Amino acid sequence: MHAETVRCLVVDSHPVVRQGIRALLERELPGTEVIDAPTPDDVGDLGERAPHVIVLDPTSGGGDLEKVLGRLRATVDSPVVVFTGNGGARLLADALKAGVKAYVRKDSPPEDLVRAIQAARSGDFYIDPALSSTIVLEEGDRTLTVRQREILQMLADGMQTEAVARELGLSTETVRTHTKRILAKLHADTRTQAVAIAIRNGLIT
Repeated sequence: MHAETVRCLVVDSHPVVRQGIRALLERELPGTEVIDAPTPDDVGDLGERAPHVIVLDPTSGGGDLEKVLGRLRATVDSPVVVFTGNGGARLLADALKAGVKAYVRKDSPPEDLVRAIQAARSGDFYIDPALSSTIVLEEGDRTLTVRQREILQMLADGMQTEAVARELGLSTETVRTHTKRILAKLHADTRTQAVAIAIRNGLIT
């Protein structure tokens, strides 16, 4: 795995989890600096040590994701990876709507968390592949074409525009055009919002 130096803030109420993430990142991403805190209120002013990525378990701040993010962002505004053992499709949709960059379950392989951190660091987003088995699809207004649903699913799986284009044999501009139309159809401002809406309505898994 190619290493990418990153400063990571880990917010989790369990010391063993914080230590485990630190050990994982030190092994998989050499040079990574890990700062940890049990709750958002314990983070404080990091100044020049502001993290590139935040790994957050929402239960460390009471469980209300919106409120926890609000408290955290009052101190530091960095891309957030939700790392939780209790969440399902509803929390995932809420997380993406709130602007979270990645979502990983604690029972997933360690490399999934590493991929999520790398994606968030690069400005992309990542959804734990294991979550697809927990999503109960609902009947919705299936307004997307087959191609658009295919592209949105690939974006939801963490693929970047260039990778989607290569996989489907399309130009990057064509993929961007499809993405713009997807956002318009789903009345979403960002790709993460589109993914959240699509998951809630069973358009993708």
